[in-house]
Amino acid sequence: MARPRLQKAEAKLLAAGQALFAKYGTERVNTNLIARHAGTAIGTFYAHFADKYALLREIELRTLTGLRAERLAATHASGREVAQRARRSIEATVHFAERHSEAYRVTFGRERAGAARHGPVVSESARPLAQALRELQGAGRLPPQIDVDLAARAYLSMEVGLLLWWLEDQRRATTADLVETLSSLHPAVTLDAEKSSASAD
Repeated sequence: MARPRLQKAEAKLLAAGQALFAKYGTERVNTNLIARHAGTAIGTFYAHFADKYALLREIELRTLTGLRAERLAATHASGREVAQRARRSIEATVHFAERHSEAYRVTFGRERAGAARHGPVVSESARPLAQALRELQGAGRLPPQIDVDLAARAYLSMEVGLLLWWLEDQRRATTADLVETLSSLHPAVTLDAEKSSASAD
């Protein structure tokens, strides 16, 4: 079991690294700067992380774990209707990005380019959305020619890009506008709506 002092030092290093990465990007930050901002010795940094990229990956993993947990809780609490589950997931994502803006920007923003040269980049999985689309397709509610893996990946890329743009200046849009826009572009909603409309004709 980790001792409280070690846990406290790690938490300080993570907070300092996250703030510095969010402000300056990965390449302009080094381990000495992180340790200094955390109020710890450089030896303490290396007792917890092999390098700044190991710290970055830990921030990414913690952020993704939190985001996925909130998405999952939101979708489980919203019943079986596809459009409703999609909207609840989007609401959870937008509010998570708003509450954890530094962590979201570090995890999904420009810092990923530097980290990619030092190991695998942690990213949001498109698999859950692709699986939901596959189920709709199997039930005849989505056209068979839709590549569900591509649709899921395209949507997530658009969602991340929009949220990163918004986090640069949150006066650009309200959270309600973001949720409404993302919901209207979500493939499980739009493709299902198109199918329903075609069936009604």
